Amino acid sequence: MFLKIIFFISFALITQLSAHDNKKKSLKSHEHGVGILNIVQEGNMLQFEYEMPGYDIVGFEYKAEKKEDIGKIKKAIKILSDHKNMIKPSGSAECENIESDAKVIYEGKHSEFISKYKFDCKKISDLKIIYINHFSKFQYSKKLNVKIVANNKKTAYVINKSKKIINVKGFF
Repeated sequence: MFLKIIFFISFALITQLSAHDNKKKSLKSHEHGVGILNIVQEGNMLQFEYEMPGYDIVGFEYKAEKKEDIGKIKKAIKILSDHKNMIKPSGSAECENIESDAKVIYEGKHSEFISKYKFDCKKISDLKIIYINHFSKFQYSKKLNVKIVANNKKTAYVINKSKKIINVKGFF
């Protein structure tokens, strides 16, 4: 009888742990002041995706309900929607922005801003520099963890407000 009880308790615990693993994952934990920029090459296409804590963009993380806070969210989305405010590949690659998207995601007491930009580059192998512009737009943004996955190279950088360019010569 004792073994049956131990087996039942063990089975119940395993079932609970498995059920917990299958639940929808919450927003990734984040550190205020630190954003993520992923850069991925697909042929002549470059895709950029920013993930930034709500605090870094508007100074708070809760869901906006006051008129003033809603205004801050709308302004942030407008800024994030224009790739020129965030990122600019150097002119040598002749990259044209063909898609931009920005949104805010809320979960509980946390929010995260996501912005994506897709570029078609006629001379992608000539791309040498990517200019990072977002630090001047968002005062609470301090660092950016950059990951690049390109045909010729994969790497990760950490940049801050004092470094506004990424050298990508030979990546594409």
